[in-house]
Amino acid sequence: MIGLALSGGGSRAMAFHLGCLRALEDLGVLPEIDVLSTISGGSVIGAYYAYTPDKTFAQFEADIREFLRQGFQHKIILELAKPWNLVRCLASAAATTIDGIAAQIRGREPRILRYPTRSDLFHEVLANGVFPGLRMSSPRRHKLEIVIGACELRTGTAFRFSTSAAGSWRHGALLEPDVEVAFAVAASAAYPLLLPAFDRRWIFSKGGAAKESRVLLTDGGVYDNLGAAVLEPGRDNAYSLHTHACDHLIVCSAGQGQASGVLLPLAFLNRIRRSFGVVHRRVQDGAMQRMHVLKEARLIKGFALPYLGQQDDKLPWKPPDLVPRTAVVDYRTNFAPMTCAWIDTLSSRGEQLTRLLVSHYLPDICR
Repeated sequence: MIGLALSGGGSRAMAFHLGCLRALEDLGVLPEIDVLSTISGGSVIGAYYAYTPDKTFAQFEADIREFLRQGFQHKIILELAKPWNLVRCLASAAATTIDGIAAQIRGREPRILRYPTRSDLFHEVLANGVFPGLRMSSPRRHKLEIVIGACELRTGTAFRFSTSAAGSWRHGALLEPDVEVAFAVAASAAYPLLLPAFDRRWIFSKGGAAKESRVLLTDGGVYDNLGAAVLEPGRDNAYSLHTHACDHLIVCSAGQGQASGVLLPLAFLNRIRRSFGVVHRRVQDGAMQRMHVLKEARLIKGFALPYLGQQDDKLPWKPPDLVPRTAVVDYRTNFAPMTCAWIDTLSSRGEQLTRLLVSHYLPDICR
């Protein structure tokens, strides 16, 4: 089995992964992928690839480029600016704030769900313009199995949506797992510094019993920004709803890698951003190391790690026209509109690294 993981990283990840997918298509590998695991920005492009089986790759790429040029931030702001949406969001925020204060005083759990929020508007933007009418069970390219990763904040665990199941090991399996693709993607990409967590009450099945639980779903990168865990062999079904033991892994990461040390994170937002980035990088480093351990233990046949933040001098060989790490590594990770020049630059690095590394480390799966 061949597993492909697309990391988080907002629009930067989408553009980088576009190049990665283009290289895999050219190498003849993309149609052979069995399982696709996605996080945040990787979920937007990965789900769009999976759930557009009637589009050629050229049509898919043209659509992704248009999404990147338009961005999603402005569309969310426009939705929020609509009087009815603004009133509803403000009323929801006020009600949950008052309820939260009362709950602390009385020593009880807050009762009012925070709905709607900016994240719900993001969901609407995706449902109307990217994934209209699509559910997790909808037809997919090559019957591809897709796993879209989010994080459940109450328990601090992974919460994943797939074509066959949804939920987490703490809550159990969602009784109605066939959610909208747009919702799964929005939950996966709800970056917590900008978008509130989705607040829902759902019924889960665990240990043969059904129970209603309140969940808070946020960006999957908070828990696992690579998304590779579900593809690794040796996962215990007792603790995971999603186990896909792949023997070839392709893990595309839009992470920055080592910090340049140029930025002095003194201001509040810079401190928070850098602290969040350090946590992400440390978790990713551990996930990358696991792939080496799996390979050395012969639990997988091989892996390739196209990595935006890859140190260029550590590559097996360096193409003369390689887009350098320094040219892309500091591009922001939000969903703001992206220029054509940046789309070309980021996707070119993704394509170059993927072609080089997959050909070098996984030659047996290339055409």
